[in-house]
Amino acid sequence: MTSWRRTFLPFVLALALFAPTGANAATLFVGAASCDITPDMPSFLHGQHYARVSTGVQYPVTANVLVLETREGNHSVESAIIISVDLCVVRESFLMPLRDAIRQQLPEFDIGKTIIASTQTHTAPAVKDGYFLQQEGVMVPSAYVRFAVSRIASSIKHAWQSRRQAKFSYGLGHAIVGCNRRVVYADGRVALYGKTNDPNFRRIEGVEDHDVDCMFFWDTNDKLLALLLTVPCPAQTVESSTLISPDFWGPARELLKKQYGQDVTILGFQGAGGEMAPHLLYRKAADDRMTRLRKLDRLQELGRRIACAVDDVYAAVQNDKQENVVMKHQYAVVDLPEHIVTEREYEACKAEVERLLAEGDQTYVKATWNARVVARYEKLKDNPRPMLPSDVNVLRIGETVICTNQFELFVDYGIQIKARSPAIQTFVLQLANGSRNPRPPDDASDYEKAVWHYASSNTYLPTDRAMEGGAYSANAGSIIVGPEGGQVLVEETLKMINAMW
Repeated sequence: MTSWRRTFLPFVLALALFAPTGANAATLFVGAASCDITPDMPSFLHGQHYARVSTGVQYPVTANVLVLETREGNHSVESAIIISVDLCVVRESFLMPLRDAIRQQLPEFDIGKTIIASTQTHTAPAVKDGYFLQQEGVMVPSAYVRFAVSRIASSIKHAWQSRRQAKFSYGLGHAIVGCNRRVVYADGRVALYGKTNDPNFRRIEGVEDHDVDCMFFWDTNDKLLALLLTVPCPAQTVESSTLISPDFWGPARELLKKQYGQDVTILGFQGAGGEMAPHLLYRKAADDRMTRLRKLDRLQELGRRIACAVDDVYAAVQNDKQENVVMKHQYAVVDLPEHIVTEREYEACKAEVERLLAEGDQTYVKATWNARVVARYEKLKDNPRPMLPSDVNVLRIGETVICTNQFELFVDYGIQIKARSPAIQTFVLQLANGSRNPRPPDDASDYEKAVWHYASSNTYLPTDRAMEGGAYSANAGSIIVGPEGGQVLVEETLKMINAMW
């Protein structure tokens, strides 16, 4: 054997043993579709602690569908349906009818391989009855669900039937859209959206994430079919408005469609950003000045930043397309330990419920918010270690992976997953696939049903650091699962991801 062979052959064999092989790679097929789910009449809006009725439309709210499949010859190897919806949250009242519609349209499809997540706009129609008093001429949430689900189901069918051989690429961009909104003062007090020009202001509590994760899907003629994007920030720039809007995703989509084609499907998702918001807590005057000089409003400015990040990534990856990829999809129900309500939290919330209910119906929302803490504490006698079953999907596409959770997940957890994932790029999608809390009995009182309504919401999942500071988003009323459950979620998600490599 020659000297070069003696030197390099062991390394060649090692590379062959551990490098990804083409054995699991299969031909990629993609279908995509989008639909307008803007109601044609006034509707109740979801996202604030008071009732709002829409008075118009700023940008249309949409649902965007991506169907992925890999094939070996005529044999289907793996598949997934991914749906982005411009809603505040994906509640059971919306999720279950949509899943039923998918089963009717695609009876052979494994419904567990569906990912449905919201952009968390606070200016989209509500999807749960029982919170708003009916008003003449205002669409009730259940009617809106029927309207939206019908349209989305048609788009899913179209995307499925239009699957074609495709190419895939991905890349990482950056844009400052969200900022950490938890402010810490000299005495240790924490305030959400606290004033930073206060002499006692000391720091912003946690880290921020400005990643814009991008996936691109082309047909075999290099026509762009779909974009999948994550931005770790809820779409809440105009959160108290009465105009229907997907928030910053509206202008972002307009710019991207202008650049890449009006028929491109654009799926926008939230990365882990439970404590993030698109509101500035300092340097606001300087930022506002730049927005005015560009002759834009705040929504347009954030849309511009997202579009610029995508353009930057596109320029780098457009010639790095893959037609054959490894695709694997797992889903599981993970049991997460709930936050154990303390006696102190119980007494404080019980007193608050009594005070608020005495003030009348206008405080009903805040009363039920506290009442669910009372109910959870009282149930500890029968079940001292309650668990929350929570859906997790993990989808590998080539050297990327998408993983989901149902929470407003604090940034630290998302960073842990990204840092420890074996994927080259990891997409963390929050507020996905709703919740699994059991329904209240049929004979429950209206108040008990209202308590369940909030308990079944997608909730914040804060860190230890945040729980020490308290305040909204990191107190008993804001959460069901606490830091212990957050770490379990991270570990179980990583187990699923690692199994794919």
